[in-house]
Amino acid sequence: MFGGTLEGYNNFLTFKDIRDLLFGGQSELVIIDCYVNTCLFLPRQENPDIFKTFGYLGATLKGYVQSCKDDKSKQQHLDYSFNRLDRAPTELDLLFSPMHVGTNHWALLVINIKEKEFHVYDSLRNKDRPDIPQYVEELRRYMNGKHIDSENWSLRYPDPCPQQGSGENCSIFTCKYMECLARRDTQGFPFSQDDMPTVRARFALHFIKAYFNAQERSERI
Repeated sequence: MFGGTLEGYNNFLTFKDIRDLLFGGQSELVIIDCYVNTCLFLPRQENPDIFKTFGYLGATLKGYVQSCKDDKSKQQHLDYSFNRLDRAPTELDLLFSPMHVGTNHWALLVINIKEKEFHVYDSLRNKDRPDIPQYVEELRRYMNGKHIDSENWSLRYPDPCPQQGSGENCSIFTCKYMECLARRDTQGFPFSQDDMPTVRARFALHFIKAYFNAQERSERI
């Protein structure tokens, strides 16, 4: 982050990423990963509204799995993401898997362990994206091999699901879906397209604070 590492997490957020976050840009994958790892996974005392009953599979898993030509490579990518969870999937309620879909759009797949369903939160609400059910089938096959019988789990597009009004906010909507689900604050999802300038500014401020807090901690070591 900012050309360094935050809490041992190897993802980098540059000042260009911050500028893109504020004004719209193409740093979506980095922004999603950094937001989850610097906000949703904060210690409970720093973010008491977050209920840690979720796991995060990373924003690159779908792309890696669907680009692999052989089952062994798919297995390795899935193993890597699932093995990074801090506990067994069956001990969690939700697994978050942000998805790059189509040519330039982000949506959120939630593996709802508790309800035994796959949920898609898409800020453009397009149910005709063939790559999403294909990805879900890959996850079903993998989970069944790990003794999680997901064969009959349905794929749903829950309501409510706030929709974006421009082409540059899909990654921010994806982050907000995860935040609300982690807070169990899903009654109407309390955000909309009108909130995006404020949300972008709040995210940018959070990343800047996270960077300087990490710098301060590293200097004390």
